[in-house]
Amino acid sequence: MEITFKRTGLDGLYVMTSGRLDLDNAVEYGTKINDFIEDCPEPILNVTLDFSEITFISSFGLKVILELYKNLNAQNGELKLRNVSEELKKSFNMVGFNKFLVFE
Repeated sequence: MEITFKRTGLDGLYVMTSGRLDLDNAVEYGTKINDFIEDCPEPILNVTLDFSEITFISSFGLKVILELYKNLNAQNGELKLRNVSEELKKSFNMVGFNKFLVFE
């Protein structure tokens, strides 16, 4: 799994990833994003995750997304998911994430 980070605006982060967010790599995905946010000298409050190249998400991947959302929300930040396939949207909707996540 390759993760690319790009700062956007004063407090934004755009994250590009490819592959699967499953048991094998979801924790690494979350850790890398959290480490980037923590190591950044300026606060990051708005994170956009680009899912255009994500082919699968497991319950572990959903948990990582939920934890990231909670961390940002606690700081009045926002998490957006961009380019989510219809198949993956079904997974998010099934567990109720569509009630609080922003899909673009």
